[in-house]
Amino acid sequence: MTSRFFIASDGSSSLSGVEEISVWRWTMADNNDGSASGEYGQVGRHRAKLNSSSRTGHNISEAIILAAGMGRRLGHLTANRPKALIEVAGEPLVSRLLSQMQRAGVSNATVVVGFLGDKLIAHVRSTSGAMNIDVVENPRYRSENNITSLGLALVPGRAVILSDCDVLLSDFPAQWLQPDGADITVPTRPLRPKETGTVLRRGMDGEWYIVVTRNCDETLPSDRKTISLYLLRSNEFVLDFHRNMRDAISGGETALYYEDILARSLGSKYRLGIIETESFDVTAFEIDTPEDLEAAESWVAAAGNNWLRSS
Repeated sequence: MTSRFFIASDGSSSLSGVEEISVWRWTMADNNDGSASGEYGQVGRHRAKLNSSSRTGHNISEAIILAAGMGRRLGHLTANRPKALIEVAGEPLVSRLLSQMQRAGVSNATVVVGFLGDKLIAHVRSTSGAMNIDVVENPRYRSENNITSLGLALVPGRAVILSDCDVLLSDFPAQWLQPDGADITVPTRPLRPKETGTVLRRGMDGEWYIVVTRNCDETLPSDRKTISLYLLRSNEFVLDFHRNMRDAISGGETALYYEDILARSLGSKYRLGIIETESFDVTAFEIDTPEDLEAAESWVAAAGNNWLRSS
């Protein structure tokens, strides 16, 4: 087994365009006696290039998981561990998500760490399995929003799955990775009463749009809640999304969420596809608060652990 870990030594080059990024690589390999060893070595400059996949071409095989935040809304549960290591049914959120993605066909993942990053790096390093995992460190996780984390990790023009680390799924269907003619495809679930956040809303023209809501008065009963997981399919959309995010960061808009930039990038130029999780018999939670965790654990107790097995 060989696992790859990329640690950004500074964020300046990444935020200026991600065309070049200085990284350190951790290479771990099995020894003959069954133990594992590894070492850090400087890779130098890595220049990102556009690949040839598009929304009408290959399945998505790469993912970015954002796990730098402090998870303050979880209170004491994240005092000594990052949110990504919160357990449901005895398994950390990030472990289950990575395993589900790998089983669906994802071969490469980037995890962005920040708060208690050493703990998360050690965990991912010990449980990575056959998946290639790059780890990028966000040194500004305390003062800036997740737009900065994504700015460090997103490769312009490359199709990718984008997910928060607190996503809990009963399953990750391989069909979600298949091209569907859209530039961005968003898995959604029914909106719950008084719920806010990022939603898909159908316009007067019958098309769906991304809307970021911040209070209950901004939502409509017909809105569908995103599950904080996005399938960015076309190279062209990712290129524009990256450019808009870079401009927002350089313009000081680091209090924004990346969803704000997704909505800004979509416009009328790109096609948005929608997935209804209930059509795939998938149950989804986002673990932001102790109440979210309690609801997820109650669902697991009722449904049985087999629903959440990642292997």
